[in-house]
Amino acid sequence: MKISNRLFNDQQINQFSKNMQDIQKIQSKISSGKNIIFASDDPVGAVELSGLKDVTARIDQFLKNANLANDRLQLMDSTLEGAKDIFIRCNELAIQASNDVLGVGDREAIALEFDELKKELLSLANIQDSGGSFIYAGFKSQTQPFVTNSSGLIEYKGDRGVLNLNLSETRLVESTIDGATVFQDIVTSAGVSTDLFAAIDNVSRSIRTANSGVEAAKADTGMAKVTLTNQNPGTYSFTITSGQKSVDFSLDITGSDLSDVATAINAADLDITATLEDSNKTLKLVSDYAYDIDWGNVQIPGIDKSQETPTSFFTLQPVDAADANIGNAQKVYDFDQTIASRLDELVVIQNHLANQRAKVGARMNSVERQQDIMTERKVLVEKDVSELADADLSELVTELQAMMTSQEASQKAFVRISQLNLFDMIS
Repeated sequence: MKISNRLFNDQQINQFSKNMQDIQKIQSKISSGKNIIFASDDPVGAVELSGLKDVTARIDQFLKNANLANDRLQLMDSTLEGAKDIFIRCNELAIQASNDVLGVGDREAIALEFDELKKELLSLANIQDSGGSFIYAGFKSQTQPFVTNSSGLIEYKGDRGVLNLNLSETRLVESTIDGATVFQDIVTSAGVSTDLFAAIDNVSRSIRTANSGVEAAKADTGMAKVTLTNQNPGTYSFTITSGQKSVDFSLDITGSDLSDVATAINAADLDITATLEDSNKTLKLVSDYAYDIDWGNVQIPGIDKSQETPTSFFTLQPVDAADANIGNAQKVYDFDQTIASRLDELVVIQNHLANQRAKVGARMNSVERQQDIMTERKVLVEKDVSELADADLSELVTELQAMMTSQEASQKAFVRISQLNLFDMIS
């Protein structure tokens, strides 16, 4: 049998090269700490590992979305709290302003504070998140949602859109509330629609109105003269009280003629005698028993409740037996133009803001639960990735040592064999 030295040498060199490649692969796994560096290392494991990495990437995105949602919701929670605090202060000031002992200057000072509270509320409504987006603008997040028009009224420039964020493959959360829902969609206990800015304006106007009028007037002399400034013809409602008796009236009145009012009072069980003066434009009331005469609960059709100086009202002037005026005349305005009418409205708004805040709080709780779920899920997935991809360093070191020992022995044998001649090999 003939032996080819060249063939033997080539085979040995190829084997040495392959062994070195295997050694290098193990060294790479040791240095990286990973069991799968190339797909060829473990094709099935590589596919599984790729799927797990995709899951991890999705979870990371869900967690980023949760953080963004939480940031927005926390910002809304703080602004809603601030808005509610503003209206608590409005309520305090309105009650303070309704005190009869306050003078014109005192009420004007309170009205000026309302003007500042409105500016503060506008700032809250136009708040931006850390990315510069307006959180109350709906889908128009780059548009300032609330602006002051040429008439001084606040207009909403956003839309009704709500920004949703995925917290999982199946869970969406509303991360915003549109500004119209928060600041505009308010229905008072009387069924009247209003908004937060208009409500502040209404209270401010009512405070300024209170400087010249009241919701109810009293003649403690038992005698008074009544006139009507009438710019809103229609069915007028009012209540007259004398002693223990009180009667509600509802009469159609056109102009300043009070003859129908006199007839109705004389026909009522009030122990009051009504007479007419000044071409029926002045109504004189005399209590039969010198009881106080109260005139209030006025409802006037078609009034503009936002008027700082109402154009329709009754005026009651207390007089004495000699027909001399006692004290100042009292303008009696429609209840809807008085401070008292605004207190219920302010309470409704506070409740509305509390409900919106509760809605935000519920979403924050939901986001927190989803964060916990995703965080736990990520830990489990990372564990699976580790078990599949992380190398067993002690096992690899042992394998490397064995391979290097084998390689060294093979190299020594090759050197010895290659030094033999033909006679040495056949002897």
